Amino acid sequence: MKDKRQHEIVTLLKQEQTLKTSELVTKFQVSLETVRRDINELERLGIVKKVYGGIRLAPNDTHLATLDKWAKRIKQCRREKELIAAKTLDYIPDHSIIAVDIGTTAYELAHLLDQKEDLSIITSSLLIAGELAKNTSHKVYCIGGMVDSDEIVTTGIFASNFLNSFASIDIFISGADSITPSSGVTEFHEAINTVKQLLISKSKKVIVMADHSKFEKDSLFVSCPISDISVLVTDSSVPMDIREQIRAQGVDVVIAE
Repeated sequence: MKDKRQHEIVTLLKQEQTLKTSELVTKFQVSLETVRRDINELERLGIVKKVYGGIRLAPNDTHLATLDKWAKRIKQCRREKELIAAKTLDYIPDHSIIAVDIGTTAYELAHLLDQKEDLSIITSSLLIAGELAKNTSHKVYCIGGMVDSDEIVTTGIFASNFLNSFASIDIFISGADSITPSSGVTEFHEAINTVKQLLISKSKKVIVMADHSKFEKDSLFVSCPISDISVLVTDSSVPMDIREQIRAQGVDVVIAE
């Protein structure tokens, strides 16, 4: 119901350009607090901007189209991603240097990192960097480079050069386009994978967050073999035999529930 309502709000905004908060309360027959929660979520995704008494579409139609795709992805396995992010938080010590991967599960994790103290956080995701800069007091380092407009992340030689400035990283918290016991963690995009491989090589520990939809399929580029992973945080829908094959390679498989 919430997702449908938010989609309708965006559709109305495309027609009307601006909407008053009171109009949304009347139209959807919900409380003012419910409308405010919807607006906050859409603003967090970069789709709307708050104005006095209401909202308007965020500028830049191209950006909006990209975020529409992002908004659809973040709704897939949403509950599992939230649980995985919350469980991953337990493995992040205060006062540490961490790198946070791109992707929707990493974005869920970014919302929780204000619960930690004195982190230094490296990321190539502009969305995650913005979320952290707005809502935490941590030191946030956004990797420089060419912006991939589909993923809203930085890639390329400048990104690699930037990372070479860091001697080491305590933990890299990685996502996965795909993961299998035989191929390891794999990635669709070559340029994004190059940055990910460098982050893995500089990190003392690798934690992978992956919901069940990422298993038993391969993407084109290998990010790392299973044996490079310290902890895999996933959900209970991953088949037991897959979990055991990964555990057999020395990985701590943690089920978030």
